[in-house]
Amino acid sequence: MSKEYLNISVFVKKNGICSGCGACAGVCPQKTLEMKFNRYGEYIPVDLHGKCFANCRLCLQICPFSSRADNEDTLGQRLFSAVPNIQHRPETGYYLTSYVGYTGIGDHRLNGASGGLATWTIETLLKQGRIDYAVCVTPNPDQHKLFKYIVCKTPEQIRASAKSCYYPVEMSEIIQHILCCDGRYAIVGLPCFIKALRLVMQKSTILRKRIKYLLGLVCGQQKSTFFSEYISALGGGDPRKLVSVHFREKDEHRPASDYGLRFACETDRGQIKEGTVFWTEGMDHVWCSRYFTLNACNFCDDIFAELADVAFMDAWLPEFKGDWRGTSIVLIRNPNIRELIKNGLNVTELVLESLGIDHVIQSQAGGVFNKRTLLGKRLTWAARNKRPVIPKRVQPMHLGLSDTLSLNLEDIAMRQSKAHFLNLRDLRDFCSEEFSQKMQRAAWYYKLIYKIIRKLNRIKQRIARFKQ
Repeated sequence: MSKEYLNISVFVKKNGICSGCGACAGVCPQKTLEMKFNRYGEYIPVDLHGKCFANCRLCLQICPFSSRADNEDTLGQRLFSAVPNIQHRPETGYYLTSYVGYTGIGDHRLNGASGGLATWTIETLLKQGRIDYAVCVTPNPDQHKLFKYIVCKTPEQIRASAKSCYYPVEMSEIIQHILCCDGRYAIVGLPCFIKALRLVMQKSTILRKRIKYLLGLVCGQQKSTFFSEYISALGGGDPRKLVSVHFREKDEHRPASDYGLRFACETDRGQIKEGTVFWTEGMDHVWCSRYFTLNACNFCDDIFAELADVAFMDAWLPEFKGDWRGTSIVLIRNPNIRELIKNGLNVTELVLESLGIDHVIQSQAGGVFNKRTLLGKRLTWAARNKRPVIPKRVQPMHLGLSDTLSLNLEDIAMRQSKAHFLNLRDLRDFCSEEFSQKMQRAAWYYKLIYKIIRKLNRIKQRIARFKQ
């Protein structure tokens, strides 16, 4: 492909940075791009026909991880700065008000990821005739693509899409559908998906007219298909034969933070084996060690879905963690959503209390650290290791020896988890212990040095306190 016909598929191959949102394939004028799974179970755009228009490069302009796209500060200012009484914090972007609580309607709370507020909001938008369609992620019967975006026309379809999805999805077909089918749409998405939609809406009058609301979900990181397959293997399932998976299963005997992943796998005898693996039963290590994490997630600086009309998140605060049913925080930017939620309070469909912005930020302390402090260090680390560096709002930060070792460990975990699982998953008798052993051997040197440095630092701190 000549330089004249540069498109996003070349950019992804060169830089390895793609969130798999599918916006590029959705708006490609020549329909030459299509979202495909790579060998690691990650969506990437593939150029099927090589028929790009000369100097089009639309896909590069609407990619949320392209240096050619405006950042969240610029986009957010255009969207929300003129809203009366709007406020701004660097961590959250613009905001009007915020609440914490849950919905008391039906099974919204028990079937939702946290307090059910996202389900209530999008269902109420539909019931009140403010939108004609809701675009949500829902389970898919295709064994090779367990989740997908669908256009919901009824509250029942919305409720079936209630829980979080730690599985790759893409929205190219949804964008094409909205371009073809008139109506008023609301779309639920992760921060990078919301940004891609805002960039697309800047380019398309039709999408700008038809997409009425964007509802954001706070995101720590995205995972490949390997994540669900491996967790099912921890529960005794066959990762080659995963049939279905349900995230954020709640258990009244566990706190809200100890949620489960429920899976169903086929057996060699054609039967179905079901099981549930909870956060503290191995999922926590996989998640926090960043196994199967998309590389793009290393360079995300949007914590609170800054370009969404409203953002939803778990209330990870001490006073709410213990309630196994889950509690939501909602951060509102659009006055219409604020009115909707206030009306819900008046008719007692919602149980909410105001929550100060400092507490909202505190509830996502891990995300703030990861997408601010660690991102600054990752940028320096990437530059030193001659990895692609994307311009971000966070400035590169100084790296100490322990920081360097920690980021080396993170990089090993991300790359080796994909490589080792790819090699082991298709074995007839997959062994999760063998995978763990391979991961431990891959990082033993850096872990040893890292432990030594941490001990030395603690000794230095004790000496300093003693001198004081």
